[in-house]
Amino acid sequence: MNRKPGNWKLGTSYSLANPIDLKQAAESGIQCIELTWQPLDIFDPEVKMKCDEVVAAARRLGIDVWSLHIPFGTAWDPSSLDQDTLEQVVAKVRHLFRYAADWGIGTLVYHPSWEPVPPEERALRLKTSKQTLALLAQEAAASGLRLAAECLPRTCLGHSADEMEYLTEENPELGVCCDVNHLFKEKPQHFIEKLGGRIVTTHISDNDGTDEKHWMPGTGNLEWNEILNAFAAAGYRGPMMHEVRNPDPEAITVNWHHILDASSNP
Repeated sequence: MNRKPGNWKLGTSYSLANPIDLKQAAESGIQCIELTWQPLDIFDPEVKMKCDEVVAAARRLGIDVWSLHIPFGTAWDPSSLDQDTLEQVVAKVRHLFRYAADWGIGTLVYHPSWEPVPPEERALRLKTSKQTLALLAQEAAASGLRLAAECLPRTCLGHSADEMEYLTEENPELGVCCDVNHLFKEKPQHFIEKLGGRIVTTHISDNDGTDEKHWMPGTGNLEWNEILNAFAAAGYRGPMMHEVRNPDPEAITVNWHHILDASSNP
């Protein structure tokens, strides 16, 4: 039943650095959130305490805290070729596994790399990221969690279906976060067709066809009828997690229903 677009949960990113009103979100029809805190330091006790409060408040309002977004950047890069940095990365992500388990959040979204990735390093960085993601995904699964590698734009690793297939092959514990706003090597609907059942969560927004913009769906170049049909055909069962600039819960809900209406009456 929830393979139909109208039955998918409606969600939005929740940034501790730019928070939305959770009560307004619940009243507007937002059903789930993805917790993020960048550029704040999650290992600062005050930041961690605020995250504790957000998770508890969301649950009181009936909002599912579906996922958390692992920070990104050089200090969190699973493709780092510096061994000391890579060991620190793994240790920090493991720490977040404990937080996620304590919060009861089952999905963790993770960037396969930072950028730029020089062409001469790409093959080795892909191999390194694949090995790191496999290790962490297996450890996450052992704790009842699901790690999801996010497709990325520009020179980042995972910028195409072929690279995402390479990163996730032979590792059934590792899922995919399909960020439709990041896909420029092929149309998002083609990416979805290729990755199929590996997609466990989403980031939903629009772009100008040249670079990521995080615009509201329907305000850019993406073909939403085709995208929703591809998700449905792939048997997708997760949320439509909006990752738009300065999210307004009511605007997201109104816009999402407009997208659904337009896709059912193309």
